[in-house]
Amino acid sequence: MMNTESQDIQKKLGPRITLKGLCPLTTERAERGYRLTKFLTSMRSVKQRTFFLNDEESCMDHFGLNDQEKEMVRNRAFTKMMEYGACTVAIGKANGAFKTSLMERGASELGMTVDEFVRIRKEANKGYIWQS
Repeated sequence: MMNTESQDIQKKLGPRITLKGLCPLTTERAERGYRLTKFLTSMRSVKQRTFFLNDEESCMDHFGLNDQEKEMVRNRAFTKMMEYGACTVAIGKANGAFKTSLMERGASELGMTVDEFVRIRKEANKGYIWQS
């Protein structure tokens, strides 16, 4: 049972909803995903991105990624990376190396085109103050 302060906060936040692809970042996941997160974050560097773009396999070997991690990278399996324990921000840091964007990743994970994804997101945000 929530106390009054918790209820007030929940009213401000709005209704609780279940989000597809949302997974808690537990200590176990974070430890397991550390190497992959470090690899993904390294893609901020032009040198690392160039290394990756020229030879993905050698770059992944250089970071010591295991077979499961390499398979996720090869398949651009972003939700699996998060479930595995990779930091979502780190995945974003690798957008340049993956030649993708946040919108493209979201659409891909839901089996949509970017235009469909944007249309649905805009529809879902109608009535909120941040809606343009």
